[in-house]
Order: sequence, then C-alpha cells, then structure tokens
Amino acid sequence: MKRLSVLDLFAGCGGLSVGLEQVGLDVRWANEFWTPAAQTYSYNHLQTLIFQDDANQLLKRMLDRDSLLPSRGDVDVVVGGPPCQGFCGINRFRDVDDPRNSLVETFFRIVEVLQPRFVVMENVSGILSLEQGKAVHELLASLREIGYQADLFVLQAGTYGVAQTRWRVFVLGSRDVELRLTYPTPLHAFPKNRPLDVGSFKSNIIKVSSLESDFFETLLPAVTVRDAIGDLPRIENGGSFQGPYDLEASRSWQVRIRSGSKQVTDHDTIRLGQANQERLEHLPFKTGSCWVDLPTELQPKNLAKLGEKRYFSRFGRLDWEGYFTTITNKPEPYWGRFFHPEQQRVVSVRECARAQGFPDSFRFHGPLRARYAQVGNAVPPPLGRAIGWEIRRAAGDITVDEEVEAYRRQMQA
Repeated sequence: MKRLSVLDLFAGCGGLSVGLEQVGLDVRWANEFWTPAAQTYSYNHLQTLIFQDDANQLLKRMLDRDSLLPSRGDVDVVVGGPPCQGFCGINRFRDVDDPRNSLVETFFRIVEVLQPRFVVMENVSGILSLEQGKAVHELLASLREIGYQADLFVLQAGTYGVAQTRWRVFVLGSRDVELRLTYPTPLHAFPKNRPLDVGSFKSNIIKVSSLESDFFETLLPAVTVRDAIGDLPRIENGGSFQGPYDLEASRSWQVRIRSGSKQVTDHDTIRLGQANQERLEHLPFKTGSCWVDLPTELQPKNLAKLGEKRYFSRFGRLDWEGYFTTITNKPEPYWGRFFHPEQQRVVSVRECARAQGFPDSFRFHGPLRARYAQVGNAVPPPLGRAIGWEIRRAAGDITVDEEVEAYRRQMQA
C-alpha cells in the first residue's frame, strides 16, 4: 500500500511527526517558526523538507504556487497544533493579510487549499472553554462545509503508552465517505482523572481507567515512572550526563525506547535555587509527598493559605509506581511533581522526554530551557503513533491490527 504523505504544521520539535513516522507515514514537509524547535526538527527528520515561516506567510507562498511547497493532490494528511489565542472566527473569504486572522483559521485555509484525504488538528483542552469552544465549533463546521466528515475527541495520552497524564483535544477529519477517521482505541490502563476546561464537550472525552472494560479489549498496564526513567544514570542538582548507559534495560518499555541508541543524551537538569533546594531536602521520600509535608517555615505562604487539601501535586516528589503530572515547558516545582523520586533535583530534559515517549535516539538542540520547552510543547510520539495507525486504518490498510498486536506482545514480554 502506498505510504501516505504528510504535511506537519506548527510542528514544534516533531513529536507528532515521530509517532506518524514510526507507523510508516511519510512526513515530507513541516513548518515551525521557533528557531530552536526548527533546528531540533531538522536534525531528527533528515528526510523532511522543513520551512521556518510564519504560518500566514507559508499560506501566501502556497497560494502563489511556490514550487518548494506542496499543492493540491500532493498531500494525503495535514496535521498540526495551531495556537488558539486571538481566535475570532473562520472566514473563508478573508484576505490572507487581514490582521484578524487567527492561526486556527490559517490551519483551515491551508487544508482548504491542499484538500488532503485526512486532517488532524491537536490542541490543549483550554481551546474547548475559550469563548465557549467557538474555535473548534467553527473549525468543525467549516471542515464539514468543504466536504469533510469531522469529529472532536479529548484523548488521554497515558492510555497510549506514556507515563504521564496529558489530556489533549483532537479534531479528526476525512474526505472518505465509507471509512471515517475516528479516535484510536486506548491500549493502556491509566488511573482515573478528568481533563480541565472542556466546557460543553464532556461527551467527547474518551475514558478508560481499568485493566478490564466492556468496551475495549483487555488493556496493557499503565507505564510507570520507574518504567520511564528507572534505568537512567544518577545526576546531581544542576548536573549533566552524556555517555553509554550504565544500567541494563530491565523493562519492555525501556528496551523499546532505547532502540537505535547506544548512549544517553540530553540528561541535563536546571539548578534549583537555594529556597527550593532547601524545600527538596526536607521533602520525605514517600508516596504522594508534596508541599504539605514540608516544615511550616518552608511551606509556600500562598499555598498554605489555601489549606492542605488543595494543589497536592505542587512541590511534589514523583512516585516510582505512579506517573508524571503533565510535562510543561519548564520543570517548575510550584506547578507540579517535578522532583525526582529519590534524587535531590528536578527531572532532566531526557527524563521529561522519556515521560513524553520520545525515543532516546531523538536529540534536542538549543539552550537548556529551550530544550525543556520543546519537550513540554510536543505531542507525545506514542499518541502520534496511535493516531497514525488510525489514519492507515481509515485509508483501508488491513495490516494495522497485526502491528498493534505486535506492540501488545512486546509490551507484555
């Protein structure tokens, strides 16, 4: 079967592209405006032609028939995660230079120009509560107006094989009448929790919380923090390590994530300031420890005013048998569990990348904080892989189930 060609817009460092490529999609073109992320993307995707344009400028070039850019008929799948700030409504006839244009609108306009078979838009759950979900309501309506079957789903990345709670919104569209693109079936169990800011879209949440379900097949166990980072070398506060692995991979997930790599890279961590380092040194090595376990004089005053039952993950230590809180663009202890389970430091870039499911062969470029940000802004590759399988299934590829079953067997080994 012919490989499906992909254009990745707002590509970041390439997490979604990695997942799609892992299941055989051909990511031929990508666009990313931020230089550090574009450099990382270029280094890790040698077969992809990457552009570093403002998205509206890219659209203009496309309308001007720039020979370097794809045109209608070249692209099977358009994917991307446009920022939703400043959304004011999709107007198909608005001039490309109109300052009211939003990046969601630009994403739609590129889809309209290229007319791919499939469309995948990813975003944070906050887009569903922004102006009562106006952006996604109008995007869905606009896609349907130009001939797409389009649906919205809220997916938990943890159910697709990452050791992290991460809810994300996906708009999935297909021009195929008979085979509709839908959400991928969850593969892993994951502790029950709920996304924030979904507004009126609660029925669009795909839920799964146990090993047995009436709806899904028997699920694989959740990926734990120990699965994800338990084999990485020890480093100190503000420390760094690059070199061969010093421990054997002891778990199936570790074997898979190490494939194609002979050494650890990007195992670098920011140095905590004196106040936070003192807090960490007083934080117990126990499940669920967080700011409420600190001596009174070390508890953040604004959190202490709110009471012990709130914000229990802040200034928290990770649990080996638990999972990561949502990886953000910097491991700031105030906002979540970013302290290592048994070392006196925050998690490294590589540990955040492992929490996102990036293979160890993937290298990040730029200053330390820029690398953290690239990881935190990315789509987890295992989630991209699951979406890629579903795209192939919607295209009529009957071999997908065999690959999914092979993944199950590998994770059970």
